[in-house]
Amino acid sequence: MKNQVTLSPMVSTSFTASIIIQDCKQRADGESPMYLQLVAERKKKLIGLKLYWSAAFFDKKAQMLLPRYKNDPDVMDLNIVIGTIKARANEIIRSYRLQMRELTLDLFVNDYKNFASKDCFLFYSTSKNISLHDKGINTHRTKLRHQTALNNLIDFMKNKQLLMKDINTEFIRHFDAWLRKTKKYKHNTVVGVHKVIKTYINHALTDGYFLDKPYAKFTVSFRDGEREALNREELSKLRSLLNSELLNDLERECLRKFLFSCYTGIRISDSDLISSSQIKEGVIKMKMKKGERFGKEINVPLPKYAKELIEGRKGLIFHPYADKTVNLALKVIAEHAGIKKNLSFHVSRDTFGTLFIELGGDIASLQELMGHSKIQTTMIYVKMSEQRKEKLMMNFDTL
Repeated sequence: MKNQVTLSPMVSTSFTASIIIQDCKQRADGESPMYLQLVAERKKKLIGLKLYWSAAFFDKKAQMLLPRYKNDPDVMDLNIVIGTIKARANEIIRSYRLQMRELTLDLFVNDYKNFASKDCFLFYSTSKNISLHDKGINTHRTKLRHQTALNNLIDFMKNKQLLMKDINTEFIRHFDAWLRKTKKYKHNTVVGVHKVIKTYINHALTDGYFLDKPYAKFTVSFRDGEREALNREELSKLRSLLNSELLNDLERECLRKFLFSCYTGIRISDSDLISSSQIKEGVIKMKMKKGERFGKEINVPLPKYAKELIEGRKGLIFHPYADKTVNLALKVIAEHAGIKKNLSFHVSRDTFGTLFIELGGDIASLQELMGHSKIQTTMIYVKMSEQRKEKLMMNFDTL
């Protein structure tokens, strides 16, 4: 009798996963819950995503969110989360198909939950960023800044998943090289990105996840040498440009905020919080956002020109544009003004510190005005002032 071999039948289960929004369940704010809808053998199951959006601004075909208004700050963050969820769902389905295993609703839910809680760093960090903002731990500005840094990591992975276990020192070195060579970021910009990534690795460790500590063997720090300050001539060019027809309303507001910082040293995060009620007898008195947990407070007397910049304004003095929006506008402004330096908002703070020293100000007063906790930080502006003097002296070589 010949041996009989019985072949297993091909798995024919049709399994689909898609993002849906249920407009029949609407919250008081008009937003509806989002779900991952699973369909297998005519059976359906919904996985709640704990995400909410207006159903009128949901593209059902693309399964993506649409901006609710111009420059909607939340649409990008949530679409990243949705994209990560869809990628993982497709990967689970594909994995079972390649293994010729039948995928049931219960098996999918089990695999998906294990993924969402343990595996993907991109999913974890983006979700954590949103959560920290929703809980009031991080400001909206911090949320945007962190997501910009995390977006670099998403771009680097090129739609591939980044598992917690794959984050090690070698991975961080490759990421660092990509930021410098492909993105062409300057050193201090690269350091800023690393600081954010390190923050979310630490969050993951605190939350009980198991992963390497890549930055224990890979350290990066800011370089003072890359900082630039405007000289008096360049500052004068910007003042003249403020009311020029060359600028649109957004650029004009960004320049106004920038110039105000050139004369006061106020950080961009603090400039968005300044209210007219905090200005009394020509002095700004406010707690700094960066030193908020230490109760750090500054008192800044306003020079005449700074008063002119905000004259007649009530409530919040400046429009709270995102950092990226401001810095992009400053690039256009620099071109209009014929300034070759890489203009970013922090240049205004460096300009204030350097000019304060050049105009005869003392280091102790500058430390107090800028809210530095360490005198060593304030000494940077003394060094920058000295470097400018050396460059000016070299002009004699042309005589």
